[in-house]
Amino acid sequence: MIANRNRKSLLFILSIVLFIIVGTFLLSIFARGYRLDHGNGIFNLRVTGILSATSKPKSANVYLNDILETNTNNTLNLDPGTYHLKITKDGYLPWEKNIQIYPELVYQSDAELFLQNPSALFFSQISIHHPTLAPNGNKIIFAVATTSAEFQEPGLYLLEFTEIPLLTSRISHKLIAPDHSPNLLWSKYNFEFSPDSKSIIATTTKGPTFLIDLDKKISPRDLTDISFRLPIIKNNWLQDKKQFTLSLLERLPSGLASFIATNSTLAYNSFGDKVLYTASTSGQLPPLLTSPPPNRSTQTQDRNLQPGFFYVYDLKEDTNFNLGSTQAQFLSWVPYTNHLSYITDNNLYIVEYDTTNQHLIHSFPKNTPPFLAATPDGQKLFTLEASSESTPAAFLSLTVRDR
Repeated sequence: MIANRNRKSLLFILSIVLFIIVGTFLLSIFARGYRLDHGNGIFNLRVTGILSATSKPKSANVYLNDILETNTNNTLNLDPGTYHLKITKDGYLPWEKNIQIYPELVYQSDAELFLQNPSALFFSQISIHHPTLAPNGNKIIFAVATTSAEFQEPGLYLLEFTEIPLLTSRISHKLIAPDHSPNLLWSKYNFEFSPDSKSIIATTTKGPTFLIDLDKKISPRDLTDISFRLPIIKNNWLQDKKQFTLSLLERLPSGLASFIATNSTLAYNSFGDKVLYTASTSGQLPPLLTSPPPNRSTQTQDRNLQPGFFYVYDLKEDTNFNLGSTQAQFLSWVPYTNHLSYITDNNLYIVEYDTTNQHLIHSFPKNTPPFLAATPDGQKLFTLEASSESTPAAFLSLTVRDR
C-alpha cells in the first residue's frame, strides 16, 4: 500500500516535470516564430518570422502589401519572404520600406514619423548676415545691421541651443559685440569657429582681423588686429581639427578608416551606431564584421566607394549606404533619429540613413542663402528664409517631429 502511494507520488512528480519541460519547449519554439498549422486537416509546425512594428509616435497604422494589419507598437508572425511595409499616421509623413522576413528572426521597424506640415515660426524679422554654425552644432554666430524687438542694437550675436531633459531645447541669444563705428560693422565680416566652438575669427576684405572669445561680451579695447598671427592660429586650429577627427577615426574599423581623410566629413548619430562620412579615396569596402547579425538591413548597399561621395556606415550591421555627391549642403544627422537633413536646389529634405524615406520638408524662395541647423532634441530645424524674393533672409524654425 505504501509502495502504491510512493509510486503515485513519483508519477505525479514526473508528470509535473514533463509538463514543465514540454511547456518550456513549446514556449521557446513559439517565441522563435513556430506556429501550429492544421491545413488539410493535418497538424504541422510552421516556421515564421516576426515583425515588430514600432513607431514614434505610437498608434500608427501598419500596412503589409497595402493591407492594413495592425497598429504600432505590435508584433506579427509572418511567413518568410519579402513584404512592402508601410506605416502611416494622420498628420505625419508615411514611412515605408521593402523588408525581408527570415525564419525565426525578428525584424524591427523603428519608424520615425515626421510631421507632414511642419509648423514654421520666424525667430526674427530682420536680415541675418553671415550665420555660421559651430562644429558642436549648438552655436550660431551672426551679425545684424538694424535694430528689432529681438536684437536691440546692431552688432555681433551668438545664438545657442541648450538641451533640457524631458523638455524641448531652449534657444537663446546674446550680444557679443555691438557695432562701434562706420569702420567696424560686423555685418561686413565673415566668421570661422575654432574646433572647440569656443572662439571665432572675424575677417573682412578691408579691415582688421579679430580673434573673439565667445564666453564674454567684447568691448572696443578687447579687439586687437591679429592679421599677422592669422596663419599661425589657423594652422593650430587645423591641427586641433585633425586630432579630433583622428579620435573619431579610432572608433571605426581600420578597413573603413583607411578610406577617410582627416579633413573629410565624419559625424556619428546620437546613438553612436552609425557614422556619416565622405570617402577620400576610391575602392571596395570589404566585409568588416566576421559575423554580422542575420537580421541586418536588406536595403541596397553600396560598398564601391568613390571620392567626394557621402556614405553612412552601420557599425552594428556592417552595412554601407551611398547618399550621393557632396553637392548636398549642410548634410547632418537629425538628433535622436536615424535620419539626416540637407538642402539642395532651395529645398530642405530629410532622408533615412539607408536612403529610404526621403521627404521634401520645406521649399525656400530663390534668393534665400542656404543655412541649416538642428536643435539638440531633434524636434526643430533652424534655417534662413526670406519672406519674399525682395526681402532679406531671417531666422526660421521648423518643428518637424514630436519629442
